[in-house]
Amino acid sequence: MFKNLSPKKRIQKLMDRYSNVIRERAIAQAKAKIAANNKDINNFTEEQLEIIVAEEEYQIKNKIKKSTFMSVLAFFGIASF
Repeated sequence: MFKNLSPKKRIQKLMDRYSNVIRERAIAQAKAKIAANNKDINNFTEEQLEIIVAEEEYQIKNKIKKSTFMSVLAFFGIASF
């Protein structure tokens, strides 16, 4: 898949894919939260929806960072569960 790409382009391609997956998950979570609050997605402006999705992306990235950090600590036996 990435055989003909330079290492820099391979990394960028992987980062783009990673970002797309997070974005899709954030959109799904935002839709679910809007529905859970008995709101209609059409009542929001594009800017409001973008803010909601950006907040979801931020939360997803923080969860990933925390779990990765805890995994590293557990690997070294530092974490106390």
